[in-house]
Amino acid sequence: MFSNLLQSCRHSIQFKLFLSLTLIVGLSLAAILVSQVYLVQEYFVRQAESNLRSSNYLLSRVLADPIFERDLVLLQSRMIDIQSKLPLCNFQLKDNIGSVVYKVGEVHPKIDTSFNSSNPDHCYNTVLPVIHGDQLLGTVRMGVRTDDIAQARSNLIQESLFVALFWFTLLMLPFFIQIRRLMSPLVNLSKTAQEIAKGNLDYPVPISLRGKDEVSQLISSFQGMAQTLIRNRDEQAANLEALKNEKSTLSTLLATMPIGVIFADRTQIQYCNVAFRRMFQFDQSDQLIGMKNDALLLHAGQVVAEADIFLRTIAEILASRKLTEPKFISLKDGRILRIISNVVLAPNNSGYLGRFIIFEDQTEEQKVLLTAELNAEHDSLTSIFNRRRFDLDLERLIAQAERDGSRVALLMFDLDDFKPINDLHGHICGDVVLKQIAQTVSSQLRRNEVLYRIGGDEFALLLNNTSDDEVSIVADRIVRLVQSLSFNFNGTVEKVGCSMGIARYPGDAITPATLLRLADQAMYEAKNLGKSQFVFRRTPA
Repeated sequence: MFSNLLQSCRHSIQFKLFLSLTLIVGLSLAAILVSQVYLVQEYFVRQAESNLRSSNYLLSRVLADPIFERDLVLLQSRMIDIQSKLPLCNFQLKDNIGSVVYKVGEVHPKIDTSFNSSNPDHCYNTVLPVIHGDQLLGTVRMGVRTDDIAQARSNLIQESLFVALFWFTLLMLPFFIQIRRLMSPLVNLSKTAQEIAKGNLDYPVPISLRGKDEVSQLISSFQGMAQTLIRNRDEQAANLEALKNEKSTLSTLLATMPIGVIFADRTQIQYCNVAFRRMFQFDQSDQLIGMKNDALLLHAGQVVAEADIFLRTIAEILASRKLTEPKFISLKDGRILRIISNVVLAPNNSGYLGRFIIFEDQTEEQKVLLTAELNAEHDSLTSIFNRRRFDLDLERLIAQAERDGSRVALLMFDLDDFKPINDLHGHICGDVVLKQIAQTVSSQLRRNEVLYRIGGDEFALLLNNTSDDEVSIVADRIVRLVQSLSFNFNGTVEKVGCSMGIARYPGDAITPATLLRLADQAMYEAKNLGKSQFVFRRTPA
């Protein structure tokens, strides 16, 4: 715990700033204190040295007085008086031959070269010569006490420390208060920023400070930023909730729709609905979201009726970058699916997001459409092809014959003696005759021979790439077949015949309209020749 506190202090700007100011003020006061102690101590030392030199001078003058040469007791008395006035720790007087005349205390054998108040014995030892005129009378060895100076220096250091501490506290207090005032909002701001960085936007924001300094402006700007973040968060939350609701609604809607929908990016499936699973026979346990596109196509290829056609269709869809035209594929179970697809781009066409493909079951619609097409191309009475289909097939066969150089034969016939049946027995009986002839003739034709009803009792055949002899055989067979039929209406037996005209492409005509006109003319020529026969029309186009 202490290490964590120390670590946090090391990284605290407030701690670093306070420590820096403490060091600056402390070093400044220490320098002042050291300078002051040094100067005062030097003063004391110089004063002591001055006093010592004065004392030495006076002592030398006293000892050089002739009175003391004759009276040793008086000299000793004088020495005692001098010692009492000087702060001496030892004293020794020797005459000129080295005999000790007077001694007080233990004289230190070492002579100090300089005055030092920090001596361990607290004594400054020196030797002074006693000279009278030019004559050396003797020497004085004495030790001057230095403990008073050391004590004065110690007292000075203590007092200076107290004074320095007082001024240090007095100077640091406003600094500390100012640092606290400056750093307190920054610390709160830092805590708030950390909480906001963690996503806690509801953490209280520091209160704005009075003033226009940088810290106040920073807090005001931070408050504005926090309010903007909160607004953005609330807006994003609202948008996310709306998007979630829309997505839920869309997913529910797509899940209930009978249309199969998938959305895929370049590599894998991002979405599919229930209808798509059902169409392509996926199990509910199959995980389609995230499935690779190739794996999906491989599975779908096993469900469709013709895999190669399906893959070619998908390739055409993927090659398109716009809404595709509807395409149809057949499944093995007989269903028919219509496919529509389009690409999905990012906003402003900034990139490709994926492609959606819609599969719609068109089985019933195709059946209805096929029935409608059949009804549109088949005669409602006889169920054979009608005039509309005849015109389409005639143009198609002539265009094909023009390309490959083949031939087309048009056989047209109508019924002989058909009008009296309608007049005598009614149109219902006439319809019976038409149906019976259509069914009978159609049943005798080969696969490439097609019978059309192109008018009331008019019929036609189209024969592709046949010779005149083959055409004659078919025409004769139809004429005889119609002639062989008989109809019983309320005990009355009726018979009909047919007159047929034949025109050929390109021998007789090179356009459908001309070919049709020449065949019609040949048919009337057969009637004029006695009916129940066929005639080739050889008039050039």
